Amino acid sequence: MSPPPPDKTSREHEAIEKFVQAELTRKQALLRLGAGGVLFTLPGFLAACGGGDGEGQGTATSEGDVKKGGRFSMARNEEPLSLDPIVPSDNGSIWVIYQMFDQLTTVNEDSSGVAPSLAESWEISPDGTVYTFTIKQGVKFHDGSPMTMDDVVFSLERVFDPKGSGYSFLFGTVAGVKAVDDTTLEIALREPFTPLLDNLNVFPASIVPRKAVEAGAEGFAQNPIGTGPFKLKEFAKGRHVHLVKHEGYWKQDRPRVDEVFIPYVTDDNTRILRIQGGEVDAAVAIPYAQIDQLNAQDDIDVKIEALFRFDGMWLNHAESPLDDVKVRQALNYATDKESMLKSIFFDKVEIANHMMPKMKYWREDVQAYGYDPEKAKSLIAESKVPDGFTLPIVIPTGDVIVQQIAQIMKESYSDIGVDVQITNLDIGTAYTNFSQFNYVAGSNWYITSDVPGPDELAAIQFDYSAASGTKSFFTNYNSKRATELVQEAGRSDDAAREQLLGDLQQLVMDDAVLVALFFTPARAALRSHVKDFKTVKTAWWRLEDVWLDK
Repeated sequence: MSPPPPDKTSREHEAIEKFVQAELTRKQALLRLGAGGVLFTLPGFLAACGGGDGEGQGTATSEGDVKKGGRFSMARNEEPLSLDPIVPSDNGSIWVIYQMFDQLTTVNEDSSGVAPSLAESWEISPDGTVYTFTIKQGVKFHDGSPMTMDDVVFSLERVFDPKGSGYSFLFGTVAGVKAVDDTTLEIALREPFTPLLDNLNVFPASIVPRKAVEAGAEGFAQNPIGTGPFKLKEFAKGRHVHLVKHEGYWKQDRPRVDEVFIPYVTDDNTRILRIQGGEVDAAVAIPYAQIDQLNAQDDIDVKIEALFRFDGMWLNHAESPLDDVKVRQALNYATDKESMLKSIFFDKVEIANHMMPKMKYWREDVQAYGYDPEKAKSLIAESKVPDGFTLPIVIPTGDVIVQQIAQIMKESYSDIGVDVQITNLDIGTAYTNFSQFNYVAGSNWYITSDVPGPDELAAIQFDYSAASGTKSFFTNYNSKRATELVQEAGRSDDAAREQLLGDLQQLVMDDAVLVALFFTPARAALRSHVKDFKTVKTAWWRLEDVWLDK
């Protein structure tokens, strides 16, 4: 297929990408080849700095200019369900977990790969099956106890074990993990697995204290202990998360603030009122219609940053007639994305030509579904429900954007004989139902990648055998070919991966796994005194770098 002509959306997206990249600190990494394989090391940890629309908020800051202390408050629309890193799959939990826990690797400055974290360096054997890590010394948990190699091995064995972890598929065929000595860790694989270093950054691979977890996993989930920049003061379900500075944190001069307070505010308009009234320092997930209004205020700026994020309507293929590919294709053709682009997103997003985020190996030449109601009617006529059907759609309460999308869908789908019934649920209930396959359509609405490579989401969304019962991330999409492409990509070199993952993109679009909508950026409204706020492309925030100029 030939690529579609460039449009205004594509140019806007490219402009955002270029702007963000221009503001990012250049990563400083040394890569050298040695006789034993590949050694990667990063001389020192780079302070994160962001890019965006807010003056001063995305610029690099010397430590001499930084004001330490204070409380940073940030209203968000998703609350945590569990704070044990191995448990959740919801972003409400995941993005808070990253503030409290460290992993062996971390996302690098431009989100193109990973950099050292608790692992200072590593070597890879020539055959790609043995990874040897040098582990940072002097690291302390939030309770003051030292992180030991026993804790590191325990944490990794916990996530590698398919019987106890839903995330073991992210690490290939692990043969074993062991401490070689007090500073050296070895992970052995049965066969090469290219994404291993990327995936060791993922939240379930966080290093936890063995003693505390073995004392009671359920209690640990509500009162977690990590090595990260912040420790938990209070987890008030339905209200807020309150974090405080980890005084013994191993990164010099981090975190910069003493406290982070994250109130759970589901309603978009209420979050905006709180940032306007000065009740919070920041508010995330700003509706596109409000961006210009907030930017017009002297003391507020909306920072837009590119993400590895895909927005779409989830479909449960186990619910008839969504098991019919012609029905799913019809819904895609009947979705008026051009109308949404202008009336909801104000041309600040890009129409998606994939069923997952735009990442490495993304193919421009794969066609997005255009708005074609006649084609949609034809497909319905050829489907198992030629006279139409009723489609229940779940949307999260308070999410203005999704409400508007669902209303446009309701109107458009009625033209092809589909009667949309919209149900509003709070986001916690909606996600719980979704994770129990208790939905027909909607419910989740977007996904972000936890790692800088595409393998995690490719496996989660399209490998039916992966992720311990999530069945292609709760869609019940079961394609033998998709599973083969994902698994082969994990074993392959870069050239082969590009072909395999490109083929996967075309396949899942043809199969209409979801209703594909948009590639969307992060939108955070910040008071003018907030400095060095950054959203990495994997969608969480480096709150350890934030400081307050007031």
